[in-house]
Amino acid sequence: MQKNRIEAFTDGVYAIIITIMVLELKVPHNPDLKSYAEMWPVFASYAVSFLFVGLNWASHHHLFHTVTKVSNAVLWVNMLNLFVLSLVPFATATMGENDFKSITVTIYASLLSISIVVYLVLVNLLCKAHGNNSSFAKQFKGHRKTYTSLFLNIAAIVISIVGFPSLAFIILVIISLAWFIPNHVFEHKQL
Repeated sequence: MQKNRIEAFTDGVYAIIITIMVLELKVPHNPDLKSYAEMWPVFASYAVSFLFVGLNWASHHHLFHTVTKVSNAVLWVNMLNLFVLSLVPFATATMGENDFKSITVTIYASLLSISIVVYLVLVNLLCKAHGNNSSFAKQFKGHRKTYTSLFLNIAAIVISIVGFPSLAFIILVIISLAWFIPNHVFEHKQL
């Protein structure tokens, strides 16, 4: 199986996901400062989702850049990841339109958490396909930053459930922004 087909299809789905999200940004009927200010939850939801989907795409791109072997299991786990990500526009719109109510942030953080778990499964399948001692596997071993993100996402779910959805959303923003810190800097800080 050729990795190019998976990459092309995946890139197309990422583009569609981002397009669907931007279509949720409705033009205010009365374009004044107050109308734009009232839209901040919708725009904040969109911005964080755009960042998350973009980071997910970049991770996928870096992962598949070095892939030489693709199995049927990799194909279907990749499809599962795309399925989870395809729900992000719905969760984004729901969260923004409902001013970050607890259930909406909980569902949103849950989708992000599931996406991280599926990505970890994808990485592990690719490592197995290339051999656990291969240069590919060595390059993608050590998911400290990914596991930290997953833990914080789960914490955001709990925080939202107990009644602090705005704090949970802020945690999700911080998690996404932390991915701009290069991995080697993050790894040194952890030691």
